[in-house]
Amino acid sequence: MSRISRRESANITFYNIAVVHRRSPGLVAWWSAAFPGFGFIALGSYLKGYLLVIWEFFININSNLNLAIIYAFTGRFEMSAAVLDTRWLLLYCPMYILGIWCSYRLTIELNKVAQISRSQPLGIRPQVINGLGINLLDKRLPYMAMAWSILMPGLGHIYTTRLSTALVIIVAWLVTVLKSGFLPAVHLTVLGQFNQATLAADPEWLLFIPSIYCFALFDAYDHCVEYNKLFDREQAQFLRQDYQDSGFIMPL
Repeated sequence: MSRISRRESANITFYNIAVVHRRSPGLVAWWSAAFPGFGFIALGSYLKGYLLVIWEFFININSNLNLAIIYAFTGRFEMSAAVLDTRWLLLYCPMYILGIWCSYRLTIELNKVAQISRSQPLGIRPQVINGLGINLLDKRLPYMAMAWSILMPGLGHIYTTRLSTALVIIVAWLVTVLKSGFLPAVHLTVLGQFNQATLAADPEWLLFIPSIYCFALFDAYDHCVEYNKLFDREQAQFLRQDYQDSGFIMPL
């Protein structure tokens, strides 16, 4: 087995660019705690991440967890205990804890792979063209990825050609916005009709919005930065292999 196939650090398909790079284990664990699945998506472990995102929506709503949190934060502890469905909550806790622990452990292991693979040659094609799409490794603006995500979560991922993640985030955002009454509440707030805005909003679904919105900004920006580093690395390798004299002695 070749060294390249044993320690791959990047892969490009027509719908995604996957790259192994160093990350903060604490930050990844924090995203898993903020919204189960987001830590795995940040690491590029997409299937685990997508399944946990679906799990979070399903179990959270059925257990009334967000509603219980709202009542607890507003000092209505008896109502918080009354609305909480412990049957669903007991299913929620093990998966929640596993998501945090597993994403933390996986980050540590991927950091080791990232360190090892830095000394090995890249085995990637900088562009992929097939009947379903075209994707190429090029320089992109991280702040542009963030700007598109500010406009709507998921658009920054389309900009960086992470189409599967873009689809999941866009669907999660649309479902959350529609269920929460967020847009009518914003519209009524702009008109100064604050009482009606309060009635239009569903707090249980509103609690999902900060995590989804902030993660979309962070993830699009972070991956765009890493793609630019990958582009520089691939370009430098190409120039060394094809244009640098084999007898050239690198200066210290």
